[in-house]
Amino acid sequence: SGPYRGRDLINMPQNIINNHINCWLADHYGSRRGFALIWWYRMLYLFGRYRDHRQVDWNSVERLVFVCKGNICRSPYAETVAQTQGVVSISCGIDTVNGAPVNADAICAATEKGISMMEHKTKQMQSLVINKGDLLIAMELGQAEYLKQKLVKGSQCTLLGLWGSPICPYIHDPFGTRAAYFSNCFDYIGETVHEIAKKIRKSKRNR
Repeated sequence: SGPYRGRDLINMPQNIINNHINCWLADHYGSRRGFALIWWYRMLYLFGRYRDHRQVDWNSVERLVFVCKGNICRSPYAETVAQTQGVVSISCGIDTVNGAPVNADAICAATEKGISMMEHKTKQMQSLVINKGDLLIAMELGQAEYLKQKLVKGSQCTLLGLWGSPICPYIHDPFGTRAAYFSNCFDYIGETVHEIAKKIRKSKRNR
Protein backbone atom coordinates (compact mmCIF):
# COMPACT_ATOMS: atom_id res chain seq x y z
CA SER A 1 0.00 0.00 0.00
CA GLY A 2 1.04 3.64 -0.22
CA PRO A 3 2.12 5.87 -3.09
CA TYR A 4 4.51 3.32 -4.59
CA ARG A 5 3.78 -0.08 -6.16
CA GLY A 6 6.15 -2.98 -5.61
CA ARG A 7 7.53 -2.57 -9.16
CA ASP A 8 8.22 1.11 -8.45
CA LEU A 9 10.26 0.21 -5.37
CA ILE A 10 12.25 -2.41 -7.26
CA ASN A 11 13.15 0.10 -9.96
CA MET A 12 13.84 2.93 -7.51
CA PRO A 13 17.51 3.81 -6.86
CA GLN A 14 18.82 2.44 -3.55
CA ASN A 15 19.61 5.88 -2.14
CA ILE A 16 16.00 6.99 -2.64
CA ILE A 17 14.72 3.81 -0.97
CA ASN A 18 17.07 4.41 1.96
CA ASN A 19 15.85 7.98 2.22
CA HIS A 20 12.22 6.87 2.39
CA ILE A 21 13.08 4.28 5.04
CA ASN A 22 15.01 6.83 7.08
CA CYS A 23 12.12 9.31 6.88
CA TRP A 24 9.64 6.67 8.02
CA LEU A 25 11.86 5.64 10.93
CA ALA A 26 12.42 9.29 11.86
CA ASP A 27 8.68 10.01 11.89
CA HIS A 28 7.71 6.94 13.94
CA TYR A 29 10.77 6.24 16.11
CA GLY A 30 12.84 9.41 16.03
CA SER A 31 15.78 7.77 14.22
CA ARG A 32 17.29 4.41 13.32
CA ARG A 33 18.82 4.32 16.78
CA GLY A 34 15.45 5.07 18.34
CA PHE A 35 13.89 2.21 16.36
CA ALA A 36 16.58 -0.22 17.51
CA LEU A 37 16.37 0.78 21.18
CA ILE A 38 12.58 0.81 21.34
CA TRP A 39 12.28 -2.69 19.91
CA TRP A 40 15.24 -4.01 21.92
CA TYR A 41 13.63 -3.00 25.20
CA ARG A 42 10.23 -4.25 24.09
CA MET A 43 11.74 -7.65 23.38
CA LEU A 44 13.48 -7.70 26.76
CA TYR A 45 10.14 -6.93 28.41
CA LEU A 46 8.47 -9.78 26.53
CA PHE A 47 11.14 -12.09 27.97
CA GLY A 48 10.32 -11.01 31.50
CA ARG A 49 12.56 -8.02 32.14
CA TYR A 50 11.45 -4.89 34.02
CA ARG A 51 8.36 -6.53 35.55
CA ASP A 52 9.44 -5.26 38.98
CA HIS A 53 8.89 -1.70 37.72
CA ARG A 54 5.17 -2.48 37.38
CA GLN A 55 4.80 -3.23 41.07
CA VAL A 56 3.20 0.04 42.15
CA ASP A 57 1.05 0.60 45.23
CA TRP A 58 -1.37 3.13 43.73
CA ASN A 59 -3.10 3.69 47.06
CA SER A 60 0.02 5.32 48.48
CA VAL A 61 0.73 7.62 45.50
CA GLU A 62 0.34 11.29 46.43
CA ARG A 63 2.48 12.95 43.75
CA LEU A 64 3.87 12.01 40.34
CA VAL A 65 7.48 12.98 39.63
CA PHE A 66 8.25 12.68 35.91
CA VAL A 67 11.94 12.43 35.08
CA CYS A 68 13.87 12.55 31.81
CA LYS A 69 17.32 13.79 30.79
CA GLY A 70 16.99 17.54 30.27
CA ASN A 71 13.45 18.30 31.51
CA ILE A 72 12.77 20.19 28.28
CA CYS A 73 10.61 17.74 26.28
CA ARG A 74 9.23 14.47 27.65
CA SER A 75 8.92 15.02 31.40
CA PRO A 76 7.42 18.56 31.33
CA TYR A 77 4.83 17.40 28.81
CA ALA A 78 3.91 14.44 31.03
CA GLU A 79 3.73 16.73 34.05
CA THR A 80 1.43 19.21 32.32
CA VAL A 81 -0.87 16.47 31.02
CA ALA A 82 -1.11 14.96 34.51
CA GLN A 83 -2.03 18.35 35.95
CA THR A 84 -4.87 18.67 33.42
CA GLN A 85 -6.13 15.37 34.86
CA GLY A 86 -6.17 16.80 38.38
CA VAL A 87 -3.14 14.80 39.51
CA VAL A 88 -0.47 16.49 41.63
CA SER A 89 2.71 16.28 39.59
CA ILE A 90 6.14 17.77 38.99
CA SER A 91 9.00 17.06 36.60
CA CYS A 92 12.78 17.30 36.58
CA GLY A 93 15.87 16.28 34.64
CA ILE A 94 18.88 14.17 35.54
CA ASP A 95 21.23 16.14 33.30
CA THR A 96 20.02 19.74 33.22
CA VAL A 97 20.21 23.14 34.91
CA ASN A 98 17.62 24.99 36.96
CA GLY A 99 15.48 27.64 35.33
CA ALA A 100 15.92 26.99 31.59
CA PRO A 101 12.91 27.14 29.21
CA VAL A 102 11.31 24.18 27.47
CA ASN A 103 12.55 23.23 24.00
CA ALA A 104 10.86 25.35 21.31
CA ASP A 105 9.88 22.32 19.20
CA ALA A 106 8.33 20.71 22.29
CA ILE A 107 6.28 23.84 22.93
CA CYS A 108 4.99 23.75 19.34
CA ALA A 109 4.13 20.05 19.51
CA ALA A 110 2.36 20.48 22.86
CA THR A 111 0.45 23.56 21.69
CA GLU A 112 -0.96 21.59 18.76
CA LYS A 113 -2.45 19.19 21.32
CA GLY A 114 -3.92 21.97 23.45
CA ILE A 115 -1.19 21.77 26.10
CA SER A 116 0.79 24.86 27.11
CA MET A 117 4.33 24.49 28.47
CA MET A 118 5.36 28.12 28.00
CA GLU A 119 5.69 28.74 31.73
CA HIS A 120 7.71 25.64 32.55
CA LYS A 121 11.28 26.04 33.77
CA THR A 122 13.72 23.16 34.09
CA LYS A 123 14.51 21.62 37.44
CA GLN A 124 17.50 19.49 38.41
CA MET A 125 16.69 16.11 39.86
CA GLN A 126 19.47 16.67 42.39
CA SER A 127 17.68 19.73 43.79
CA LEU A 128 14.34 17.99 44.23
CA VAL A 129 13.23 16.75 47.65
CA ILE A 130 11.72 13.27 47.36
CA ASN A 131 8.78 12.73 49.69
CA LYS A 132 6.85 9.78 51.00
CA GLY A 133 4.04 9.16 48.53
CA ASP A 134 6.06 10.19 45.48
CA LEU A 135 5.97 7.96 42.41
CA LEU A 136 9.08 8.67 40.32
CA ILE A 137 8.38 7.97 36.65
CA ALA A 138 11.30 7.62 34.22
CA MET A 139 11.34 7.53 30.43
CA GLU A 140 14.29 5.13 30.13
CA LEU A 141 15.67 2.21 32.14
CA GLY A 142 18.97 3.94 32.93
CA GLN A 143 17.04 6.83 34.42
CA ALA A 144 14.92 4.45 36.51
CA GLU A 145 18.01 2.73 37.87
CA TYR A 146 19.44 6.11 38.85
CA LEU A 147 16.16 7.11 40.52
CA LYS A 148 16.08 3.94 42.62
CA GLN A 149 19.14 5.26 44.44
CA LYS A 150 17.21 8.40 45.39
CA LEU A 151 14.12 6.74 46.84
CA VAL A 152 13.09 7.38 50.42
CA LYS A 153 10.82 5.18 52.51
CA GLY A 154 7.32 5.34 51.08
CA SER A 155 8.34 6.49 47.60
CA GLN A 156 8.31 4.33 44.47
CA CYS A 157 9.77 4.20 40.96
CA THR A 158 8.42 3.01 37.61
CA LEU A 159 8.84 3.45 33.85
CA LEU A 160 6.21 5.52 32.05
CA GLY A 161 6.04 3.24 29.02
CA LEU A 162 5.11 0.20 31.12
CA TRP A 163 1.62 1.70 31.45
CA GLY A 164 1.08 2.50 27.78
CA SER A 165 -0.31 0.56 24.84
CA PRO A 166 1.78 -0.90 23.40
CA ILE A 167 4.10 -1.33 26.37
CA CYS A 168 7.32 0.52 25.62
CA PRO A 169 9.94 0.50 28.42
CA TYR A 170 12.06 2.97 26.45
CA ILE A 171 10.58 6.27 25.21
CA HIS A 172 13.03 7.80 22.77
CA ASP A 173 13.94 11.43 23.38
CA PRO A 174 12.28 13.64 20.72
CA PHE A 175 14.85 16.43 21.14
CA GLY A 176 16.28 17.27 17.72
CA THR A 177 13.89 14.98 15.82
CA ARG A 178 11.27 15.71 13.16
CA ALA A 179 7.93 17.29 14.00
CA ALA A 180 6.09 14.05 13.17
CA TYR A 181 7.99 12.10 15.82
CA PHE A 182 7.48 14.88 18.37
CA SER A 183 3.75 14.56 17.76
CA ASN A 184 3.77 10.75 17.93
CA CYS A 185 5.92 10.75 21.06
CA PHE A 186 3.67 13.25 22.82
CA ASP A 187 0.57 11.29 21.78
CA TYR A 188 2.03 8.20 23.44
CA ILE A 189 3.10 10.07 26.57
CA GLY A 190 -0.32 11.74 26.86
CA GLU A 191 -2.23 8.47 26.51
CA THR A 192 0.03 6.76 29.05
CA VAL A 193 -0.31 9.57 31.60
CA HIS A 194 -4.08 9.33 31.21
CA GLU A 195 -3.89 5.62 32.08
CA ILE A 196 -1.84 6.36 35.20
CA ALA A 197 -4.32 9.09 36.22
CA LYS A 198 -7.15 6.56 35.89
CA LYS A 199 -5.36 4.15 38.21
CA ILE A 200 -4.83 6.89 40.80
CA ARG A 201 -8.47 8.00 40.66
CA LYS A 202 -9.65 4.40 40.96
CA SER A 203 -7.42 3.77 43.97
CA LYS A 204 -8.77 6.88 45.71
CA ARG A 205 -12.36 5.78 45.11
CA ASN A 206 -11.59 2.42 46.68
CA ARG A 207 -9.95 3.82 49.83
